[in-house]
Amino acid sequence: MLTNGRNLVWVFLALLLFSAHARAADKISKETLDSHGKKRTYYLFVPGSVSAATPAPLVVLLHGSGRNGLSLVEKWKDLAGAEGFILAGPDASDPQGWRTPEDGPDFIRDLVEVLRAKYPVNARRVYLFGHSAGAVFALDLSMMESEYFAAAAVHAGAWRGEEEFSFIDYAKRQMPLAIFVGDRDQYFPLGSVKATEAALKGRGFPVELTIMKGHDHWYYDLAPEINRNAWAFLKRHELNEEPRYETYNYTGSPDEVNAAVKEINALSLKSNDSLQLFNAKEEELRGKGYGGEGVAAVARAQMGLLKEGADALRAAALRAEQASKLKLKRNDSQYFSLFAQSARKRAEAFDAMRERAELLLSDEPPNTVTAKMNEASVRAERLNQEANELEQKAERMRAGQDH
Repeated sequence: MLTNGRNLVWVFLALLLFSAHARAADKISKETLDSHGKKRTYYLFVPGSVSAATPAPLVVLLHGSGRNGLSLVEKWKDLAGAEGFILAGPDASDPQGWRTPEDGPDFIRDLVEVLRAKYPVNARRVYLFGHSAGAVFALDLSMMESEYFAAAAVHAGAWRGEEEFSFIDYAKRQMPLAIFVGDRDQYFPLGSVKATEAALKGRGFPVELTIMKGHDHWYYDLAPEINRNAWAFLKRHELNEEPRYETYNYTGSPDEVNAAVKEINALSLKSNDSLQLFNAKEEELRGKGYGGEGVAAVARAQMGLLKEGADALRAAALRAEQASKLKLKRNDSQYFSLFAQSARKRAEAFDAMRERAELLLSDEPPNTVTAKMNEASVRAERLNQEANELEQKAERMRAGQDH
C-alpha cells in the first residue's frame, strides 16, 4: 500500500507541475536547449487547454530566410489555441537558411524529445510546417525521418537542384505531404513545385498540391488561411506505430569512409551483374519476333533483372549521398556527391530499358512497339552518357584536377 501511495503522490505532483505549465501558457515563451554541446533557441506555445490526460499534437515550425521561429509561432498561435495543439518554432543556426547537419535532423529530434519530456505530446502526431527555406528543409527532414514525423505541410518551397531531389532516397515511409504555393511566387516557380510533386508521387508519396491564384511568395498576410488549410491536412494523419528515429553519422573517420566505399562498390557490382544477365537474355531474343510465350518469359526475366539493378544503383546513390555529408575534404565530398548523381542517372537508364522490355508484352501493333522500344533505347543511351560524364567529373574531382 505504501508503494501505491507513493506512486499516487508522484502522479499528483506531476499533474500539479503540468498545471503550473498550463497556467503559464497561452503566451509565447522563448526557450533554450542544449543540442550536441550547443545552446539552441526556440519559441514555444502551449495552449491552456492542453491537458495531461489527453496527449496533444505538436507542430514544429521551420522559418524562412532572414526570420526566426517567433515569426511563425506568432502566426499559428490563435489556431493552436483554438484547436489545442502545441507549437515549437526553432531558430536555424544561420538565420539565412537551414543546413544539415547543423540544424537537423538531430537538433529537431532533440527539441521534440525535450518537449515530450515536459508536456503531454502525442508522439504519433508530431508534424512539420515550413515556409520558404524552412519549407525546403521540412521536405528534406520528411525524407530523412519519414518514420518519426507523421506528416508535413509546406508553403512557398520546393526542391530545385538534383542534389535536393536525392533526399527522396532516404525515405523509409511514404509520408503524407501538402504543398501550398502561389502562382506568382518569384522564388519557387510552378515548374519547380510541379517537378517536386511529380518526383514524390512517382515514388508513391501521397502529395496534395494547392496552387493559390494571384498569390506570391509572401506568407504573412495570408498566414491565417494558409495555416488553417495546412492544419486541416496535418491533423488527418497519424503514425500507425511508435515513431522511429534514423540516426546519421557525420563524423567522417577513415573507417566510416572505407565502409561507405565498400558498400557502394558491392552495390555497383550487383547492378553490373544484373546488366550482364540482362544482356544474356537480350541474346536470346535475337531473331525472335514479337509475341509468343518464349519471348514473354524472357521479357519478364529482363524486367526483374533491370528492377534489381535499378534498386542497387539507387541504394548506392543514397550511400554515396550520405558519405558526401561526412566531414571530408572538399574534393572527396564532391566526389561522393557526383557519384550519387551518376548512379541515379544509371538507375533511370535501367528504368528506361525496363520499359523497353515491358513493351514486348504489349498488344499494340509491331510498328508501334518498335518505335516505342527505340525511343526507350535512345533515352537509356542518353542517360548513360550523362552518367559517364558525371563519373568522369567525379574522378577528376578526386584527383584534384577539377575545381
